Amino acid sequence: MKINKVYRFKLEPTAAQIQQLKQACGCQRFVYNYYLKKNLEQYKQNKTFVFYHEMATDLPNLKKQFPFLSESFSQSLQTTLRNLDKAFKNFFKGLAEFPTFKKKNKHDSFTCPQKFRIEEKVIFIPKIGEVRYHKSRQIEGKIKSITVSQKCGRWFVSVLTEQEMEQPLT
Repeated sequence: MKINKVYRFKLEPTAAQIQQLKQACGCQRFVYNYYLKKNLEQYKQNKTFVFYHEMATDLPNLKKQFPFLSESFSQSLQTTLRNLDKAFKNFFKGLAEFPTFKKKNKHDSFTCPQKFRIEEKVIFIPKIGEVRYHKSRQIEGKIKSITVSQKCGRWFVSVLTEQEMEQPLT
């Protein structure tokens, strides 16, 4: 049986890297809020919503309209759209409340589904570069993605892994 396990480590970014991390979080927040607003406006007009495929198809146009989005890793932006799509679907299934706008400095984070690299003392984050981190334990299993987050002024990286686990005897 396969299970997901997350390993969380403290990042030690430089001042320049902190600025880049904040900018990446801001781009994610901007894209999420932009498409949430677009969905609310479209619902008012014709009672329909825009879901992932339409948002992802429109994302290159949004990047042309707002060039600063090109400085963010495109797959992270696509992951943000998937998160918004999932929030809408969970709302329609009755599993969650309607999605709300994201606020600055409250749970700032972004996910990199691929093109990252983890070494002994540094982790390579796309569009950011190599960031030092405090590795407190070994990572076991197949690495699936990383999520960089900020909490109380500190930066962390969460490494999502997939591990094989023996079926428990019942």
